[in-house]
Amino acid sequence: MRLIEFQQQKELPEHLRSKSGLSSQVLFSTVFALLFINIYKPFASEKWTSLSSIKEYSQWIDSPIGYILWSLGIVAIGFFVMVISRVLFYHYAKRHRIFYWVYTIWLTVELSSMALIYTLIGIFAINGTTGIHNGDEAMTFFLKAFFYIFFILLIPTMLCVLYLALMKKKKDLQNLQEQYKENNQVITDQPSVLQFCDEKGEPKFSVKSESVIWIEAADNYVVIKYQNQEKISEFLLRNSLKRLADDFKDTTLFRCHRSYMVNFNHAVALRKGMDGLVIELDIHPLKEIPVSKTYKEETSTAFMQYTCNK
Repeated sequence: MRLIEFQQQKELPEHLRSKSGLSSQVLFSTVFALLFINIYKPFASEKWTSLSSIKEYSQWIDSPIGYILWSLGIVAIGFFVMVISRVLFYHYAKRHRIFYWVYTIWLTVELSSMALIYTLIGIFAINGTTGIHNGDEAMTFFLKAFFYIFFILLIPTMLCVLYLALMKKKKDLQNLQEQYKENNQVITDQPSVLQFCDEKGEPKFSVKSESVIWIEAADNYVVIKYQNQEKISEFLLRNSLKRLADDFKDTTLFRCHRSYMVNFNHAVALRKGMDGLVIELDIHPLKEIPVSKTYKEETSTAFMQYTCNK
């Protein structure tokens, strides 16, 4: 039972534990915290700079410039703590499986480390009104520091996580589109004239693209069926359907069978016939081109794409 529960735990996604993801979280959180502290001065933080033990500097520290420099120092401490923490986390994640609960504990320890450092600064460097003189005051200061850090970093952390997830979705979508293009024939703009070459690559027949209706194999030849005024004419070409399928890739000429290629410009419907899928053509009398099982999925996808883009 414990093994099943362990296997069902959700792991932290790659984009949150990668080097770029961790760097983005640290930089974004640092910039946000610095701006947030200086603009909103949360939790009465402007009073934290009242260091009565340094009277000669107290007036300067309480000034706007002094507050900015003080906040910069406070944020810098947090920045270095996060950098050290995330570097250790990155190397740990490379060797171990990271679940969300592990990540949560890690962040809690990270925040506690920041709060502890600020508490130590309060004990050894700050006196007077903000000073710490005993254990109870130290614990109170630590809890307040942890609380402040948590709420200041909560917003940028959530925003950064959402942004990284969005970028991950966008990247996955781009990868799917690229994979689709690699695995499927993509129909692009049709050239106005199609030039057919023989097996030696010599041009033998040129015709308007919309005139070609279908092509069928005949031993070592192919028969090109094309519309000539109101009649269907044909041209015998020494070549193979395989070569023609490669030559006219990304056009509306599509191989749907071992012995047939069709021009989707003349395809009316793709339907199930007695022996499988067939393509109905817009000629009289009605012509049906069979679709073999080998080309079934590719033909269905290409036909739907052509129909949607038409």
